[in-house]
Amino acid sequence: MLKLRLFGFPVHLHATFLILGLFVLDANFGATGVALWMAAALLSILIHELGHAFTARLLGGSVERVTIHGIGGTTFWRAPWMNTSLGKRFLVAAAGSGLEVAVAMAVFFVVRAGLFGEFSAVIVETPFTVYLGDSLFFEHWLSFFLGTFIWISVVWGLLNWLPIGGLDGSHMLAVVLEKVLPGRGRFHAAVIGLVVAAAAAWWFYDRGYRFAPIIFLLFAVQEFSAARAQG
Repeated sequence: MLKLRLFGFPVHLHATFLILGLFVLDANFGATGVALWMAAALLSILIHELGHAFTARLLGGSVERVTIHGIGGTTFWRAPWMNTSLGKRFLVAAAGSGLEVAVAMAVFFVVRAGLFGEFSAVIVETPFTVYLGDSLFFEHWLSFFLGTFIWISVVWGLLNWLPIGGLDGSHMLAVVLEKVLPGRGRFHAAVIGLVVAAAAAWWFYDRGYRFAPIIFLLFAVQEFSAARAQG
């Protein structure tokens, strides 16, 4: 495990982070492509977790550590208002994807403006349409890295707002439901998460994705089990 500090936050990079390479195992990126994809994913996840950390600290909380691991990242934080201010908890949960998407969109507009070269501007057509195959063919690694970072950050950032157990969207929904169902918000959010996870898993599986559906369902089932045990 690699340990460092960023902006005053302890950051732990766990060796299981390499598991994320399974997402591109069959993508024929080659060694350089996989390495750059992993670097872009690491940067994206780190920005996401720093969004949580900065917001928690800004709102008076303390951050114990940020951990990057095999299924993304986790920010461990505490605040005296954790059990009393649902609004602040919602903001901390939402801030990860908020910062991640904002940074990615800023990079996207800079790339499209041609500041990283004309080739990169052509490769990154939209945040969702990135021609990585052309970058690989011409071995234009800068455009490959930029395109990968933008795509991962925007797509994963938005997916993270889905109310699926283990994702930020589940925490956000639980906070909202806690307003109307005190003490039962997490459980009902977990039930909704199972339904959303099943729908998302089917959608991704139908489009040829094999790893993502497993992750969604695993997250949802784990959160449901934990919420039910909590009562």
